[in-house]
Amino acid sequence: MISFKLRGVTLRVEFSFLVFNALVFLFRDSTLILAFYTTCALHESGHILALGLTGGRLSSVSFGAAGIRMETVRTGAEPVMRSLFVLLAGPAVNILVFAAMKLIGCGGIFPVLNLCAAAYNMLPFRNLDGGAVIALFTVGTPHERTAELVLKVIRLIIIVFAALAFFELRLI
Repeated sequence: MISFKLRGVTLRVEFSFLVFNALVFLFRDSTLILAFYTTCALHESGHILALGLTGGRLSSVSFGAAGIRMETVRTGAEPVMRSLFVLLAGPAVNILVFAAMKLIGCGGIFPVLNLCAAAYNMLPFRNLDGGAVIALFTVGTPHERTAELVLKVIRLIIIVFAALAFFELRLI
């Protein structure tokens, strides 16, 4: 792992991130690569903008194969609405970009990637925005165990449908 500080923010780049990027560059054309990284940058910029608007500060950013993880400077108990606003800002930016591109008649892969990024990040996995939103309302409550069980079932259903879709596409 490579780690360094930039303006008080610790930046970490994991080996898995470098491997992921190498694979992206091996298998896709330059237009798609640019669209992919622009979509990711817009998403993360949404989180950073919302964090700044609510008076928060970044403490670290970690780049890994599973995505980008940002941690904030903790000032005690964070208000739920502030955290919710920051978590939903990334997918909201992707949806706004998708809607704007469609409204002005732009097609291609870029608007679709933005819509896919928003949908992907709202999946109920803890490392994604959707899972973090659910955790805001369930962690530390009497319903935490029930929520975890429901989320496991939902994840299993998502995996089954994704596998079925993958195999269906392979048969075409």
